[in-house]
Amino acid sequence: MAVAKLSGVPNGIGLTGYSALSALADLLTIAQNSARIYDSALDKVLEVLNLRYGNIRVLDPATGQLELLSHRGFPDEYAEKYRSIKIGERSSGKIVRTRGPVLWDNIQTDSSCAYLSLRKEGINSLLGVPLLAREGVVGTLAVASPERGGFGEQEIQLLAAMGRVIGITIENARLFTALKNNVDDLTKLTLRLEESGGIKERLLSVISHELRTPVTVILGNVEILMDGIFGEMNEKQRDSLQTVRRSGAGLLFQVENAIEVSQLEAGGVAVHPDPFTVDHIRDVITDTVGDEATHKKLELHWEIDSKLPPLFSDQGKLTKVFRNLIDNAIKFTEKGSVNVRVRYSPERRIAQCEIEDTGIGISADRYNVIFDPFHQIDSSHTRLYGGMGLGLRNVKKILELLGGGIEVDSVEGKGSIFKFWFPVECKRRE
Repeated sequence: MAVAKLSGVPNGIGLTGYSALSALADLLTIAQNSARIYDSALDKVLEVLNLRYGNIRVLDPATGQLELLSHRGFPDEYAEKYRSIKIGERSSGKIVRTRGPVLWDNIQTDSSCAYLSLRKEGINSLLGVPLLAREGVVGTLAVASPERGGFGEQEIQLLAAMGRVIGITIENARLFTALKNNVDDLTKLTLRLEESGGIKERLLSVISHELRTPVTVILGNVEILMDGIFGEMNEKQRDSLQTVRRSGAGLLFQVENAIEVSQLEAGGVAVHPDPFTVDHIRDVITDTVGDEATHKKLELHWEIDSKLPPLFSDQGKLTKVFRNLIDNAIKFTEKGSVNVRVRYSPERRIAQCEIEDTGIGISADRYNVIFDPFHQIDSSHTRLYGGMGLGLRNVKKILELLGGGIEVDSVEGKGSIFKFWFPVECKRRE
């Protein structure tokens, strides 16, 4: 038996190896929340190495045993007899203890390898690596070959690198499940507290503030990486960071929505008017959500009345009104367009706005409740499209604070028009 120890980034796998790692990562990105994640990972590994035999075991934290979750080529009695093994036993158990690759290059004569069934199959070489993640070893990956000495240094390094990719994916899937369970628990708690008045608002405020700081730190570090301060990145790395930044910015916006709703519900929110134009809001919104509209191949049109004077209002709050409504329009529209129209009523000195989409629409019996807090939390649309159910509540409260209002007109399956208005001038409120 030979033990090979690796550290850092593998240098000897070559361009073909890096292509294989990229293909494996792309595959697991799609399959990471699927029941077939282990089969998909093992099939890709065996395809890359042109092998028939392999298995993946995952460490069960509750029992401390390695559970066989996927195998290829091994006889049926192997899976039945060795479904679970302890750390330290057999080859997979030894891999966990060494935390590095373990190679048997001639199992026909190696008494330390107990795979009698594999010997009967004509297997000569066995290579195993740990599945490594941020928290340590989460499982093992083993492959076998009929050739004696069938694995060289390049194969060892490539399999070790694949083990790291699979290990991180497994850990991410576990974290995703845990996060989903926590969100579900929090949702149930929030709904139970819905009639508890001040308790719910305090809970929402505390949770939101605790989330805002770490998300802001994450986004700041993403910007540092994308600026190349720690070195240049390739296109795939930049695309991945763009995804993190886009998702993080969306989460931060949701958190800030929650904070503002809790403040608006409590009353006493300040209004700080300044001079600005709707053109400025348009530019900010386009920079923020333009990529998402482009990604979904949606047309985002703005029509701004040339007679509309400069506004004297709270720019930050009105930007959030437009952002929430346009975000929703893009989110619930799969094809077509989102149209933003802003007109001026000189008699009433108000801006009259419409945001029209060609999305899924809203049933008439929901018109009176969509502006309630957490309205969407228990609906199928939230599970499909996401969201906390606070955006429209925030919009309504802000517009009322500024002396305006909002209403909706919609047809299911054809789209919605949100009509809102606000005075072009408002007074300061401390």
